[in-house]
Amino acid sequence: MKTFFRIICIGLLVVLFSEFSFAKEFNFRKTNWGMSIAQVKSSEPPAKWEGDGNRLLYKTNVIGKDVIIAYYFVDNQLVRAEYVLVDNHTNLNDFIGDYTDFEEILIKKYGKPKRDEQVWRNDLFKEKHSDWGMAISVGHLMYYSSWETQDTEIDILLMGENYIVKCVVEYRSKNLKAKEKKAREKKALDVF
Repeated sequence: MKTFFRIICIGLLVVLFSEFSFAKEFNFRKTNWGMSIAQVKSSEPPAKWEGDGNRLLYKTNVIGKDVIIAYYFVDNQLVRAEYVLVDNHTNLNDFIGDYTDFEEILIKKYGKPKRDEQVWRNDLFKEKHSDWGMAISVGHLMYYSSWETQDTEIDILLMGENYIVKCVVEYRSKNLKAKEKKAREKKALDVF
């Protein structure tokens, strides 16, 4: 009876160990770098997809914010993905709150950022914190944080130009970065 019990226990341990050791962590949402367009579409809930052969987009809500989720492909391989904030605010300082909300979630998931910066290109609004949203919208101030995992580079950026504010959380494959760069260069060369 002891032998039978020992065999059952060892069998359960083997099953549990194999479940944990083969559990795959995703790179972005429920996707991994290199997945095809069809695989990415099947990883998401049914959505109204837009895009072309190198990009898939759909609008959704993440942490209470309206975003576009964008997937980028080279040769039908997923190389990069983004959350692009599409919320609009009358008070431009609310964009700083959006950035902070995204950053807090990323800190909870990935820990302290490798880089966490506020970059002032023009000090006009620097002394009046209530105008920092305006400073962002005209390109005077930019917020930036970055993280790194084994396979992925993650950046969050809050910036603006011509009174338009953009907040983006971007995930990039480390291994496929050169492939994306080469495709971008080829596209640029084709224009000239």
